[in-house]
Amino acid sequence: MLGRVIPGVERDVSRRTMPWDAIPWAPTIHLAVFVHRVDGLSPGLYMLVRDRAVLPTLRQATHSHFAWSSPPGCPDALPLFLLHEGDIRQLAAQVSCHQDIAGDSAFSLGMIAELEAALHRHGPWFYRRLFWETGLIGQVLYLEAEAAGVRATGIGCFFDDPVHQVLGLNHTAFQSLYHFTTGGHVDDPRLTTLPPYGQQ
Repeated sequence: MLGRVIPGVERDVSRRTMPWDAIPWAPTIHLAVFVHRVDGLSPGLYMLVRDRAVLPTLRQATHSHFAWSSPPGCPDALPLFLLHEGDIRQLAAQVSCHQDIAGDSAFSLGMIAELEAALHRHGPWFYRRLFWETGLIGQVLYLEAEAAGVRATGIGCFFDDPVHQVLGLNHTAFQSLYHFTTGGHVDDPRLTTLPPYGQQ
C-alpha cells in the first residue's frame, strides 16, 4: 500500500506511473507513519521518505536519537525507516485532536512537507500545490485501502506543533500539512443518509 505513494523520482515525469505523472515536480511530501496493527511491522513511529535525495536533510532535522533503520523484510525499493519502536496509539490520537480513529486504526500518518525548500524553489504560489500533493497521496491511499479490503479516511483536525515536537522539527523547513488513517471498517451511527428530496 505505501509503495504506491512512491512516485519514482528516478524516472522522467512522463514515465512515472499514474497518478504521479500528473505532478511535474519532485516529491515534497513525506509520511510520518504511526504503526499500530500492521502484520510484519513492529508498532512504532516510522518515516516514509518519498524522495531519497531528501533523506539526509530530513534525518538531520529530526531527533538525533531516532534509529532510522530499515524494518526487517522491508523491500529495498520502499524507503521506510523505523524511527522509534513502541506503542504509540495514544500519541497518534493526541496529535490528531484526540480522535480515537488515529490510534485505533492499523496505522495513521502525518504528511510532512518540505515547506521552506519548496517555497524558496518555486515561490509562495506553490503553497497550494503542496496540498495538491497531499490530496493525491490521500486518493491513492483511499484506493489502496479499498483494494486491500480495509478503509481509510483523512483527518482534517491535527495539532501541527505537537507533531513537530514528536519528530524533533524545531524550525519551518518541514511542516505537517495533513493527516490520514487506515484500518478496519467501523460504522459511525452519527452519519446518516437522507433522501435528496425529503419533502416529496
